[in-house]
Amino acid sequence: MCDKTHDPALAGGASRWLDDYIALSRHWSPRAYEGFHEAVGLWVLSTAAAGRVMVHFGGERFTSLYILLCARTSLHTKSTTAEIGAQTLKAAGLDWLLLGDSMTPQKFIRDLAAHLPDDYDSLPPALQERVRARLALSGQRGWFYEEFGQQIAAMMRLNGIMADFRGLLRRLDDHHEVYAYGTISRGDDTVERPYLALLANLTPAELRFYARPGGALWQDGFYARFAFVAPPRHDGGKRGKFPPGERTIPPSLVEPLVAWHQRLGMPDIRIVAATDGEGKPTGSRRVERDEFAPAICTFGPGVVDAYYAYYDGLLDIVEQSRSTDLDGNYARLAEKALRIATLLASLEGCDLIELRHWARSQQIAERWRADLHHLMAALGESEPTRSEQQEDQVWQRLCLLAAGGQTPTAREIGQGIRGMTTQDVERVLGPLARSGEVAVESAGRTQRYRPVEV
Repeated sequence: MCDKTHDPALAGGASRWLDDYIALSRHWSPRAYEGFHEAVGLWVLSTAAAGRVMVHFGGERFTSLYILLCARTSLHTKSTTAEIGAQTLKAAGLDWLLLGDSMTPQKFIRDLAAHLPDDYDSLPPALQERVRARLALSGQRGWFYEEFGQQIAAMMRLNGIMADFRGLLRRLDDHHEVYAYGTISRGDDTVERPYLALLANLTPAELRFYARPGGALWQDGFYARFAFVAPPRHDGGKRGKFPPGERTIPPSLVEPLVAWHQRLGMPDIRIVAATDGEGKPTGSRRVERDEFAPAICTFGPGVVDAYYAYYDGLLDIVEQSRSTDLDGNYARLAEKALRIATLLASLEGCDLIELRHWARSQQIAERWRADLHHLMAALGESEPTRSEQQEDQVWQRLCLLAAGGQTPTAREIGQGIRGMTTQDVERVLGPLARSGEVAVESAGRTQRYRPVEV
């Protein structure tokens, strides 16, 4: 669709930073699916923007992106590719924008609200400065979720502790001025200008049960918020080798992020004594934050027309489709492209979204549209093969035990998988160990296993 509208050469000059990032990611993650490099780079930009860039277009439009890297375990090095993105943010001094690992909805919202840590006064100056930065942009964060399939499964359990995430992630993507989350024990936690850049990993096997035709997550707009980045079903992956030496992030990627962050600025905060309704000190403290106006981008010639041409073309496809499952995903592709174009323009230091930015973003959206159908083809197959089922079960069980601090034996892994013997587990672990996805630690005749990368 994009190539019929724009000269591909126009998009080629839209973002030197993204081109350089993709090249770096290819170098250090040589076995990754091609689309993962670009997607993680965009997540880095979406995180660094932190709700500080917007465009007026039928309302305030911000630049958050939800991206799912979806591929079979071990074939496309999802985690290695994502780690390069996290390392880039750290090299730019922006890793304080990242939320922690898995958490409950209550903890998630509390981290987005401006709460001063109890141990703030005892922290060294460097950590206090990091806390102050988090407080200044407390509601605008990035999040990398390693095992998102487990999150979806937990989220879909009726009355489970994770169930609130289903509505929460939808609401955050809508960018309301305030989000209030109330609990009996804590009262209301209020998040000002909530903004989340989410990157997550999962496998088609994990998604299959919760992405059936007519499923609730297709129909309620949850999946529509995500860009699914997935290789073709029978793509066996690349066989490149890791380069020698220490992985570092070059100044050509770090310096533009630092300059952009400084240009966008941060609101000033003050830590003051809290008072009750009568003005008496309560003994606690609260955070006061100044009003902060995001940078505003505008449209250059031809961009609005190009947006509507693409959006209307997508809606034409929706109208002709008998299935309604992907309606929301198609309807939101133009919005995702708009957010990307805004990021690319702002990163360059200009407030004008030019046609070249739009052309690049539309090409990306079209790749995501193709990847969505790659995923649907994988999900639409009758059933995964027995070997695929076993590989996913072993990997998920291994990651679960490793997250609990264990380095399990094949027998211990098999104990949590119905119908699999120790020999079955060893048969799955052998190729994973040879490919470097699983590390083997020998102690006498006992072998223990730990995951290296996804």
